[in-house]
Parts: sequence; structure tokens; C-alpha cells
Amino acid sequence: MAIFVLTSVSGAPGVTTTALGLAQQWGSRHAILLDADPVGGAAILAGHFQGRVVNPGTMVELWMGHRQGRLAETLSESALTLGEGIDFIPGAAGAAQASTIAGLWPALGVELKRMDALDIDVIVDYGRVGHAGSAEALLRMADQVIVVMRSDLVSVAAVAAMPALDTPVGLAVVGPGRPYTAAAITKAMKFPVEIELPWSPKEAAVLSHGAAEPRIRPWRRPPQVLAQRLRTAAEGLRWRAEARMEELHA
Repeated sequence: MAIFVLTSVSGAPGVTTTALGLAQQWGSRHAILLDADPVGGAAILAGHFQGRVVNPGTMVELWMGHRQGRLAETLSESALTLGEGIDFIPGAAGAAQASTIAGLWPALGVELKRMDALDIDVIVDYGRVGHAGSAEALLRMADQVIVVMRSDLVSVAAVAAMPALDTPVGLAVVGPGRPYTAAAITKAMKFPVEIELPWSPKEAAVLSHGAAEPRIRPWRRPPQVLAQRLRTAAEGLRWRAEARMEELHA
């Protein structure tokens, strides 16, 4: 089991869409997608679930469960189903609510770490670094932090100025070659590019807005390129996490 935290340092490069896509392509292992973005907005509830599920107040329930000494039970009871072997924990309803549950994150991080015996991986949508009420404890407890960015100069400059973390950090570049390639970004950064995702707004909208799958046109590039890249990225994240664990226990 490993905890992967996805975040960004500027703009809106697609953290939530990437986190959701990775969870859906996670493969045979059980995965939990946790919305820890303190800004709220319920993007997955409004997009993927298309508004059919209102915010159930999960974070408040988890906070109360923590106060009552039954966080593990509440965590299990609060999960929504995203797909086979994929659970979703909705986030705070807004910034005001997020600020009142800031003390939940250290305890929740410990509880997530205890899932090691259950062979469950956790993908965290952290939102942007620096927001008040952020789940900083999860950032410290993660097995890897993935910084989602675009390939423009604004994104590159922002990530380059990000302070180093004790946790291993990798980059996920959305739209490499617009204008900088992944190789150029890797050369300029102190963090490696580990994920490259194509610039494909229509495919991304399937995840972010619950849109219909793009129509297949044989004369254009093969469909579902984004899904294929996400599947490859998920496999790579799992493999690297397992390799690090083996090194630690060698």
C-alpha cells in the first residue's frame, strides 16, 4: 500500500482530473481516491457523478468519527463507489469547513497508513500547495508527491521555485511540447518528469465533466490516448513505490 499525493503550485493544470484518471486506471489493486482540496467545489461530485450525488458531509463525519475514536469505521462507511475496486472519499464543502477540520489530517494519514495490510493504495487530490487548511500532514506522510503542471513558462517557473520536500517528488506534465518538452523540463528542474499526459480536452472532459466519450474517427489519432497514458502512469507509480519499499526493507 502506498499514498500518492497529487498537487500543483500554480494555475489549474488538472490535478483533480489526473487523480481521478489514475484511480480509474489503477488496475487489479484496490484504490481509494481522497479529495483533500481545502477549497472544495466538489468537482468530482459535480463532474464525474454529474450532480447526482450532493456533498454528503463526509469530512465532518470523519472529524466526528475521529473525535469519538471510531475513525477507521467512519472511513469505511463514508466511501462512495467510483468503480470496481475504487472508492472515493469526498472532500470539504468549502474553505470554511476545511479550516474547522484541519486537525483531522494527521489522524487520517495514520489511518490510511494502517491500510498497508489490506493492500490498498491511496490517491490524494491535494489541490494547490499553500492554501489555508491544506492537508499538510498527508503531504509529509505520502510515499510520493506528484506535482501536476503544464509545459508553459509560467508553470515551469512556479515549479522551479517550489521548496524541496522530504518526500520523493515527481512531475506530471500535461501537454508536453506546449512549448517545452518533458526532456527540457527535466533538465531545468530538480524533480524528474515521471508522467506525460497528452493535451486532450475532449478526453479530459470525460473525467472532469462526465462528458460522453469522443467519437472515433479512423483517420485521426487513436481514441483514448489519455486513458492509455494514465494506465501506463498508474503502473509506473505502483512499480516505483514497490521498489522504494523493497529498498527500505533490504
